[in-house]
Amino acid sequence: MHTLVNKLVGFPMKPRVIIVGTGHHLQAGSKKHSIEKREKFRAYIDELCKSHRIKLVVEEMSEDVLPDYGVVDTIPKEVAKSRRDVKHEYINATEAELSGLSIDRRSLGNTKDSVNLTDAQFAVLVRLVGELRECLWLTRVLALNIWPTLLVCGASHVSRIEHLFNSVGKLAFVACHDYEP
Repeated sequence: MHTLVNKLVGFPMKPRVIIVGTGHHLQAGSKKHSIEKREKFRAYIDELCKSHRIKLVVEEMSEDVLPDYGVVDTIPKEVAKSRRDVKHEYINATEAELSGLSIDRRSLGNTKDSVNLTDAQFAVLVRLVGELRECLWLTRVLALNIWPTLLVCGASHVSRIEHLFNSVGKLAFVACHDYEP
């Protein structure tokens, strides 16, 4: 009813999925970025949670890759934990899940070599695997069914994930295509 009223009186509908694209090292809070940059990103995520009344933060990340960035939790997860009314989930496939589907980096490299893919053909395969992962994120967020949601992902995924959410009727809004403090 609320969205119908908003349409009738000309107010914009409130988005259900707010999307932030960024680099994974910044997202993770790795020491590759200065403390100042990490704190600016933390403040940005916190402000988005406040201003959009976020109930769920989800990320293109999985716990098994956190050691690669030298962290235990990502910045968005730390923000969610600091806000008692905000839940958090990593929505990317784990390394085991990717391997089980033969779409982890090693398997893809082996596929390229074994079927003699050109660099251009391999680039298409990698893009398609990225789209498969994006569909997984969509279904995982839909299954959680907690709105509004803040989704943090790599900048290269922003436009497609926005399109996917909008395609299934979950109004998506891009807060930033490629956040860099």
